[in-house]
Amino acid sequence: MGIVYKWVDQSNNIYYIGSHKGTADDGYIGSGVHFSRAYSKRPKSFTRQILYVGEHYLELEEFILEELDAANDDMSYNLKNSSVGGNTGITEVGREKLSKARKGYKRSESDKQKQSASRKGRYVGSENSNSIKVYCGYTQKTYNTLKEVSNALGVSQPYCSLMIRGKRPNKFSLKQI
Repeated sequence: MGIVYKWVDQSNNIYYIGSHKGTADDGYIGSGVHFSRAYSKRPKSFTRQILYVGEHYLELEEFILEELDAANDDMSYNLKNSSVGGNTGITEVGREKLSKARKGYKRSESDKQKQSASRKGRYVGSENSNSIKVYCGYTQKTYNTLKEVSNALGVSQPYCSLMIRGKRPNKFSLKQI
């Protein structure tokens, strides 16, 4: 079970749509980069509305984000129209928002090493995401990389990985071969 929620910053009417595996009263606020920064500066300016409670919270969040095109909306803190976190699938407007937010931020060597390790293929199991083959029952095709299948389906690589690992509904019948 999870929730889909909408926060509105009353100081500027900018909104943030998110979802969370849990309940509305478990203390979870949200994790969007811009939303989190704004909320930490002025938490009393924000109001939250619960849009949905149920097991299909990720799918509904993604549907809402895509319908609103939140990533390209100047009145949204959302950087992308996807329910999966991270920077994959980010739009040009989202890149600009993220760039402005990160100006002057210096990553530590430890952070750089962690990021490098994560990019070496932790999408599916411990193998490199560039070397795994994936069969897609939806297209009835075999793809040589996770990137190929994600591009063909128009979804992010991490989301494909989550479907393969059974962490998300496998709506495209993806299987690692």
